[in-house]
Formats: sequence, C-alpha cells, structure tokens
Amino acid sequence: MTSLVRNLAFSAMAAATVCTMVAIAETQPSAPSQIDGLRWEQKPDTMTSVDGSDAGTAADFYGFSRIIETAATTGPIVIFICHVNSNGYESLNAGIQLDPNSTYGEKPERTPRILTLTGVLTIDGKKQSERFRYHPASSKIVPFDRKVARRLYNAAVTNSEISIKVQGKTYDLEIPVRNSAFTSFAKTCPVTNGGKFDYSIFDHILTPS
Repeated sequence: MTSLVRNLAFSAMAAATVCTMVAIAETQPSAPSQIDGLRWEQKPDTMTSVDGSDAGTAADFYGFSRIIETAATTGPIVIFICHVNSNGYESLNAGIQLDPNSTYGEKPERTPRILTLTGVLTIDGKKQSERFRYHPASSKIVPFDRKVARRLYNAAVTNSEISIKVQGKTYDLEIPVRNSAFTSFAKTCPVTNGGKFDYSIFDHILTPS
C-alpha cells in the first residue's frame, strides 16, 4: 500500500495511471496574481480514491492534491505537489518537466514507460548526485528521494540558483518570485506550514448523506 501512495505524485505529473485512481472532485484555483511573465501557477486541486486488491468495494483511502508549477519559462518547468491522504499520510513531492513545450498531457499513454536515470542537481553551487524516475514521453523526472523535494522547495523560497544535469545536458531552472499561488500552496500543505491541515474536506466522502 505504501508503494501505491508514493506513486500518486508521479501519476499526477505524468498524467498516467500508475495505481488505481478515480477522480471524484475538482476545484478551480484562484486567479494568478500575474497574467504574463515568469510566475508560479496553481493547477486545479484534485480529490482521488485509491483501492487496493482486497475484495471490498469501498476505497482504501482518499487523497487531496495541490499542484503548483512554474509558468512562462524558457526552460524546464518545476512542479511541486502536496498530497494528503485521509489516513494521515502527508507528502511534498517535486518534479521537473525538461521540455516546457511537451504536449504529452493532450494524449497521455494508458501504460506509461518509466525509466531510471541519474542526474546532478546543483543549488547555489552545491552539487549532489540524485536518482530520478524518468518518463520519456512527457520529459518529466521525479526524484526517488523526497528530501530532494524539500531542497528544491527551500531553494524556491530563497530564490536560489538551481540547475540540473541529466543525460549529458545541463538545464538552468528559472525560479519565479513568490506570488499568491506559491503562498497559498505553502499555507495549505502540512509539510510546509508546520503540520496544519483541515481533514474535514474528506468528511463528505467518508460519511456520505
């Protein structure tokens, strides 16, 4: 079951079903504080249900995800996902879409091909080798180690210089200044706000009228 939870983050970013997920609700994000130019942009919040291989018909748990990503970049897109499950699991995940012009989301694969690669992540001059899941069709990479997500998030907060070298090519990541989308993400995610989250959002699903 833990592996199913961890795969949720990549499923959302790669727009593919890595585990059994059924979308049950979606809300629209607030209007961005900037219309044009480099910025953080919030995607629609999602609610999902996850069912294991047990014989029961009810979902094993439900999950809430909030996603923000860089917009109007000339290079790779940086993505942050905050995921909270009704069973108390909380995570901050990150991904990088190497090709900002990828159209994969318009026609996602039913069975995505996931590879493994090693890259060098550099933050303010400090280099560290990391392993990533790589989805060639969407050009998205997701670190195996979720500590990388925290490092990237902290670098975004401090507006640090970030680059990543994968497959022999170095990419400079453009990090926008914090705006309303970034602030809303930070205040909503229990991993970044000190552990606060309103679990009542699951009440109408767990106890339907």
